[in-house]
Amino acid sequence: MAYSKYASTRETTNFARVARIILGPCTDVLCAVLTNEICPSSLSQKVKTHLSKLPKGKKPPITKEQEKVIHNGNYLDFDITLLYFSLRNISSIQPHSKQWGNEPIPSDRSVSANIERIRLIRNEYGHCTDISISDTDFNKKVLDISSIIQGLEKHLGTSTVYQDAVVKIGNCCMDIEQESKYIKELLDLNKQIKDISVLYKRDILRWEEDDKVFLETHNFPEMLNQVRNEPYVTFVGAPGSGKTATARHIALKLQKEGYEICPVKEINKIENYCNRNIPQVFVIDDVLGIFGLNEHELHMMNKYREILRDPINPETKTLMTCREAVFKNEKISECILEKPENVVNLQSRQNSLNDDDKKNLLQTYTLDRDLLSSRNLASSSRMFPFLCKLYSNKKELEFYGPTFFLSPVPCIIKEMNSLKIHNKHQYASLVLLMVNGNILSENILNNENDGTNKIQKRHNLFVEMKRNILRKCKVSSTTESFEFIDALLQMEGTYTKKNDNEFTFIHDSMFEIIAYHFGHQFPELILKYASSDYIANNIKIVQNTIQKGKIEMEGKNDKFGEQNHENEPIVDLCIHLHESKSQMLAERLFKDVQDGEFYAVFGNEALKSQSLLQSFIAELEKHSYYNLYSLLFTELEDSKLCTWNNEPKKAATENMKSFCLKHEAHYCVMNHRFNGFPKLTKSVRGIALIILFGHHQILQYINNIACFVSVVILEI
Repeated sequence: MAYSKYASTRETTNFARVARIILGPCTDVLCAVLTNEICPSSLSQKVKTHLSKLPKGKKPPITKEQEKVIHNGNYLDFDITLLYFSLRNISSIQPHSKQWGNEPIPSDRSVSANIERIRLIRNEYGHCTDISISDTDFNKKVLDISSIIQGLEKHLGTSTVYQDAVVKIGNCCMDIEQESKYIKELLDLNKQIKDISVLYKRDILRWEEDDKVFLETHNFPEMLNQVRNEPYVTFVGAPGSGKTATARHIALKLQKEGYEICPVKEINKIENYCNRNIPQVFVIDDVLGIFGLNEHELHMMNKYREILRDPINPETKTLMTCREAVFKNEKISECILEKPENVVNLQSRQNSLNDDDKKNLLQTYTLDRDLLSSRNLASSSRMFPFLCKLYSNKKELEFYGPTFFLSPVPCIIKEMNSLKIHNKHQYASLVLLMVNGNILSENILNNENDGTNKIQKRHNLFVEMKRNILRKCKVSSTTESFEFIDALLQMEGTYTKKNDNEFTFIHDSMFEIIAYHFGHQFPELILKYASSDYIANNIKIVQNTIQKGKIEMEGKNDKFGEQNHENEPIVDLCIHLHESKSQMLAERLFKDVQDGEFYAVFGNEALKSQSLLQSFIAELEKHSYYNLYSLLFTELEDSKLCTWNNEPKKAATENMKSFCLKHEAHYCVMNHRFNGFPKLTKSVRGIALIILFGHHQILQYINNIACFVSVVILEI
């Protein structure tokens, strides 16, 4: 029987009534609030604008199907998820005291708090596996919902139509077919989350396979105990030190205790998948960026800190990983991740691998426990866990013996030198994997797409990129795709890994090594095709030409923490450009400005180089005042720049004051013509980042052309 699953009882009837209230009055009152805030005819364009300003490569917060519903312009077709998205991101409603995405405090009866409560109620019952509610719980829930709707109707200034509907549904007659209809409809709303959970399960199966070689080191019990005592923990360490493996191993242990594992890419995704009914463990890799500090992610962390501190289920945990070099950045000093009780530093005195740990790791990977002497064990790289995995899967690396564990990056670079000569297809496939953002498949290589303009444009770029890369690698452009796939398969477990039909690098370190190796020879292609994040953190300008064959360290500490034991140069895996190449980098930075990557450009340390700064200003001079105005001053509502905390605001204010003291006569022109800075704390564009990072020379140039245009207009 189709409805046997929903056999009617008093308790299932209660559940059906709640489902009907959620799908009816709760949805309708949110629809009324949205109508009150935004005219249906203007929402579509506002959503397009919002989505176009998302960080490059970031997954949109709504699906293509939801976009179609929005563009149809009929609010009656919106479900609670879509209404919540619109009210939160597009309307002018201010967030409640605990911020959007978090459970409001009971005393907060603001509009946003009541909107949030409806979302949480919808998630609570959308996740339910038990489709029954006792009379006591039902009566309490109806009172709660009535109070929420009353607050929203008071805001609307309308009658009590939605409150009256709740009362009516709470008492009306419901037959079996009605019950099953509303129960099924509510549970179907959760289909997207169920689809995501399928992907989670596939990820977790891979975790379990990798976990077979995980070693619980001498201090692992203390790390586990720290996780049990805190709502969130960040695992900090050098690349290859086991941050991700440790976080996943603990998540798998918690899963055996009844936790649901939820791997997410960004912290704001937690609010979408949180479940008050069961304990969860969220896992986020490289939470503040991979190659360097991603300031957007830092602001997101500050924005969503309450989700970490006070999850809606008190038992829920969030496990994050962060590179040590990123974690040491002074800009995160006020971030909640810095609290000692919430940090597991794998390089600390308590947690760093001792000699027994290292010998046990060698044995775990079926290597000789005595491969390294006591002296070599003590001096070995902090990438030791990753090196064990590489060494066990690549016979050629045995040639280096203990040296590989002391100074691994030069050894791998030598392997790349050999690969480039003796197996061009393998080398070319690794470079293609790198320039395509650490993902490659036969479909991508074959340029298969759905025909849409956006997809077509991206694939056209890949075709051009592939052709240029293969030419430099001395591989024929007519090489069949399956040959590159075979090459990647041959390196699986050593340099690559395969997930379904897609290949990625076995570790982020390999991405950087390949980027360095290829980019050191052909920097112009790296500048053309690498991500803005990579450019911001791995491209450096130097005044003197680096001696041929010598790799110099940038700064006091190299990124990988490698110690040199034979007086060889230290590898930092940055591409060092002579200042004569500044124009080439400036052109790339301006392209990133056009793409809205303001943090990556104006937060770039290389831009402090006078040669690059002058080249960048020369690039600005190629563009009209109106073009620069559009790029740097036009407001973006709810953009990635609108998550200001107090410190950036304060820094920007001080920088602007400093500029004004030097250029007092011109500030009134900038203020009058652009009106950009006074709105800094609300919604801004690139000018705020220019001010924030203290680029006075760029600001002076913009000020000068503003004055010139003002004079011309006055004369006209």
